[in-house]
Amino acid sequence: MPSVLGLLEAREKKVRAEVVRLREEAERIRAALSAAEVQLERLGQARETVTEVLAEPDAETTGQVKAAAVTGSTVPTASRVSVRRYLPRSTSGS
Repeated sequence: MPSVLGLLEAREKKVRAEVVRLREEAERIRAALSAAEVQLERLGQARETVTEVLAEPDAETTGQVKAAAVTGSTVPTASRVSVRRYLPRSTSGS
């Protein structure tokens, strides 16, 4: 029959291992929580920025009426000359 002290030591060893495991898990959870809190803060700041930007009047159109699209209207086509003028030139020699 095992001694009482031997049983206590075995139990203590088992509980110490559980404490170590739980501390490691708690640290992992703290790190995950911290990362999630940072992400939440960044999303909140992004929401505030977007709200501020959308609340500002558009400087280019303030006082101007934007023309709406007209059903059946045609869209002008670009000529090769105008396309070349606005597209970046290739440096590969083609």
